Amino acid sequence: SIDRTTATCSFTIEGSGPDCTFVQAGTSFGAANAGTNNVLFFRDFLDVTFKDFTIRNGKYGLYPRSCTSCTVNNVRFVKLGSDGTAASHDLSGSQQDQAAFWAGASTSDGGACRIRSVTQVQVQNCSVDHCARGLRIQDSGSDATVSIVSGNRVTRVLESGIYLAAGSYTGTDGCINFKISSNNVNSCFNNGILVIGGHRISVVSNTIIG
Repeated sequence: SIDRTTATCSFTIEGSGPDCTFVQAGTSFGAANAGTNNVLFFRDFLDVTFKDFTIRNGKYGLYPRSCTSCTVNNVRFVKLGSDGTAASHDLSGSQQDQAAFWAGASTSDGGACRIRSVTQVQVQNCSVDHCARGLRIQDSGSDATVSIVSGNRVTRVLESGIYLAAGSYTGTDGCINFKISSNNVNSCFNNGILVIGGHRISVVSNTIIG
């Protein structure tokens, strides 16, 4: 967790592949309060890049905020905001079962990622499974440059699979100039793709099932 006062630095975190490199808040979601701590949090940076590793066992896996750009490529997100109990992620439970799971210690107010107030965003070729929220991007983008969310696979998350969020529900804020394309979203409990506020957003050629 690094919170700077002025954005002067850029960096890349690059692994050897999602099957080889693991970044986690704990050895399990429930270990040492891992599920209530963000795994990676960075605020007030220039260009940040994350690629070729797995993030697991935490609140939000990746939370960049107030950056010039954020690129996420070939990252797997798993057991973030949820301990990933299979029966609570496969659409087999009743509404009461899911409410009890959500209210218990097996979940936290997190998910795969929360990319917030970033001028340009690219999230591509990532996979998300057994998390509370999927790919959440809030109040990001600009009219000058298109941001892209494409080629991702999101499955069995408790809320929305891909979520362009706004700080309010007034329609005056949200994400700007995004293209959401060629994603595969399967078995998400809320919306497959959710857009609140914002403008110049295209949702094209996605597969949404269950």
